[in-house]
Amino acid sequence: MVGVNFFGNFDLASLAIWLFWGFFALLIYYLQTENMREGYPLETEDGAIAPNQGLFPVPGTKEFDLPHGRGKVTVPSVENEDAHRRTDLAMARTAASEGFPHAPTGDPMVDGVGPASWAPRRDLPELDGHGHPKIKPMSANDAFFVSAGRDPRGLPVVCRDDQVVGTVTDMWIDEPEQLVRYVEFEMAPEFGSGRRLAPITMVKVTNRWVDLTSLNSTQIAGIPTTKSNTEVTLLEEEKITGWFAGGLMYH
Repeated sequence: MVGVNFFGNFDLASLAIWLFWGFFALLIYYLQTENMREGYPLETEDGAIAPNQGLFPVPGTKEFDLPHGRGKVTVPSVENEDAHRRTDLAMARTAASEGFPHAPTGDPMVDGVGPASWAPRRDLPELDGHGHPKIKPMSANDAFFVSAGRDPRGLPVVCRDDQVVGTVTDMWIDEPEQLVRYVEFEMAPEFGSGRRLAPITMVKVTNRWVDLTSLNSTQIAGIPTTKSNTEVTLLEEEKITGWFAGGLMYH
């Protein structure tokens, strides 16, 4: 019966509490090791294995099937880390110790370092739950329209140095989220050719023009392009947003 000692002071209540603490310890161990499937083993800023790896070991590999026929991914995986690692970063240490910033050694906007950095994501478009590209030009979908605010299409595009560098031709929308992700504009001939995408969070739409708040006119031609006129890949998004973010510091 409850409360009867098994031996000494150990009874059913003691057994229950020790089983709980044992389960809780195993749960912490499991959650912590599962949390180490990406970003481990720990490395120094130069890519060498860090001497302090922590209390918990790196878990065994586990393979996951990616949706919509995009293959498999194994984590943790040294091969996976190496395949998605940028090894040509044009930066140099500013101190011998870890934790200090690195200084660019070239053109940080072109090299993609510092605020202009980007991660080597897959060169494929992001998909919705049905396996279709999420982000598309508004001109390719008649179901979407501007319901509030100023429609920027047709407005001139003005840079931080007050130069008119192009004209807005379209907006790229995230269909599942039902919001604008990019503004597309045609470049003026004196600043380059072709069309470019500007993240909607990095532009300011007014009644008379669209401000590119982070770039000068000399940086417009360098905005990364897309290989398709109707799709933007994850890698292209990284490079485009990195370029606009870098313009805030490197101008």
